[in-house]
Amino acid sequence: MTHPKSALNAYCQSKNLPTPTFETRGTGTEDDPLFISDVSLDGELLATGQGRSKREAERVAAELALEHLRRIHGEPQSKSRKRRRKPRGSSESSAERPAEANPAAQAGWPVYPEVLAEALRIADARLPQTMKGRDVREELARFAGDVYKALLEELGQEAR
Repeated sequence: MTHPKSALNAYCQSKNLPTPTFETRGTGTEDDPLFISDVSLDGELLATGQGRSKREAERVAAELALEHLRRIHGEPQSKSRKRRRKPRGSSESSAERPAEANPAAQAGWPVYPEVLAEALRIADARLPQTMKGRDVREELARFAGDVYKALLEELGQEAR
């Protein structure tokens, strides 16, 4: 299986986009390490991933960035043709309408209040207590989303 960083680089190359850059920083303690990795394209932040290792944080960030770029730029030409052959009976515009009408549907995550509350609790506990104001809100939202997705996957739900 291709590592998400390699897949992201290949996708950017296929779409004639610049090479993404990763900036990873370590937080937490030696006993409970946490790494946060930002992926940028031409200085624009695409995604942030967290993990217990630098590799895991970069993997999560690359997966999220690739998902984001695919929503914006679509699938690479060769892959999108293969996928379009399956649903020949449905038109593209009718398949796209539900996602356009409801942005939450694009994320594809079912909402379970108890799981979301737990994700927020975990994210809040792991963020550095020195963060203040808008920084903590943005980081909490990113990290809680990653934790929520991971919790759904552990519970057997598919977080698309």
